[in-house]
Amino acid sequence: MPHLVEDTPTAGHAHLEGRLPLISRILDGMVRAIAVTAHLSWLVLIAVIIANVVLRYVFADSLVALEEMQWHLYAYALMIGVAYCLVEDQHVRVDVISEHWPVKRRALIDLLAMVILVMPFAYVIARDSIPFVEFSRKLNEVSRSPGGLSHRWLLKAVIPGAMGLVFLAALSRALRMVGLLRDR
Repeated sequence: MPHLVEDTPTAGHAHLEGRLPLISRILDGMVRAIAVTAHLSWLVLIAVIIANVVLRYVFADSLVALEEMQWHLYAYALMIGVAYCLVEDQHVRVDVISEHWPVKRRALIDLLAMVILVMPFAYVIARDSIPFVEFSRKLNEVSRSPGGLSHRWLLKAVIPGAMGLVFLAALSRALRMVGLLRDR
């Protein structure tokens, strides 16, 4: 059987695209579809920042809601973006040592990292943040600042949602690595 995977430091996610397990394609598609909203939120964030700057420096005014919206949009895009980075194999890692390893060794390390580190972390954060969100919703929590945003529980609900996406992205990545290790 021919060697299907290029054994170079740059061999990452792209070489697996044609051989992804069906469940990985489905999970990756879900994460990518939700990530579109995170991509769009960066554009909304830029518009909110510009509006805030114009209000402040042209009209000598400010809206607390706009300032809070900046933080909320940034938090949303960043948290959803973590799952997207896993799906696209664009997450940060130190390749100084591993760049010289064979692809299968890198796949094994990646598999272990997903199963031992990422998936348990995402699960615990998602599980433990749900009561946090429920409590905020029951209180109908609003900003402490006058003129701030209401419905704070909506932003807090992004935490378990994003961690659920990270879990799914890590599961998909782990399945891809299992496929690579089995050389399918």
